[in-house]
Amino acid sequence: MRSPYLRAPGSPVRVVGHRGALALAPENTVAAFETAVRCGADAIEFDVQRTADGVPVVIHDERLDRTTTGTGRVSELRFHEIRALDAGAWFGQRFAGLRVPSLDELLTWAGPRAIDLMLELKQPVPASGEPRDEELAPAALGAVRARGLLERTLFISFDHPTIAQLVGLDPSARTALLTEGPALVDPLSPARAVDGTLGVHVRWRWVSRELCDAAHAAGMHVHAWGLGRPIPPEAVRRLVDFGIDSLSADAPDELLRLLAAEGSLAPATTTAPG
Repeated sequence: MRSPYLRAPGSPVRVVGHRGALALAPENTVAAFETAVRCGADAIEFDVQRTADGVPVVIHDERLDRTTTGTGRVSELRFHEIRALDAGAWFGQRFAGLRVPSLDELLTWAGPRAIDLMLELKQPVPASGEPRDEELAPAALGAVRARGLLERTLFISFDHPTIAQLVGLDPSARTALLTEGPALVDPLSPARAVDGTLGVHVRWRWVSRELCDAAHAAGMHVHAWGLGRPIPPEAVRRLVDFGIDSLSADAPDELLRLLAAEGSLAPATTTAPG
């Protein structure tokens, strides 16, 4: 299937707010998502994992310590315990009182808004020795389906077996594979291992013209992630020239201004076959 996220000639690069807009508001909170919408982002990226009682929640780290007033692993606490924590004060007192949202709460918020969703399924890294959560993909897919947001949601993960599992559960679900890189002999080798996936999401330093050309010829999109702050204009210029389809940023407002200044409406260098 041809990816709906491919950038047509003359169309702008899609901008995705990383964890909402983590440079501007507490990451993975409704405040960060609202900020991304106000900035003009096309989509919001966020992370989902499950609590001890099986509730999908929106939080990046396996532990609560960095972004909440709590401590311990997300998977070891029940939802009501996590919900009682403050997830905003660490960023600034004006955000005090924000809570870790459940996936259902985020989907309810997103429903009436003109924003696409990039849902990262978080699994333990293999070296941790922790088992993969085999119920994460079914739970996230079920929540998205229940809210009627399947066509607005792109499921992504560094854990490619989880994406394969999700495709098996629903071949119509939109999926893409996350990867750090590196430069490969076959730049699409990760994607070729999972039938039905729509694209590859690569740390921006490893994006190349060869990768974009190969992906577009196969009808797949390429997304670049990892742009911190400040955003290097020369890197964005090269990525646009390579034919990148979308970019994520911690500060989507800064990226949008930069793309406008750099002429982001320049045609993509390659297009997928019709």
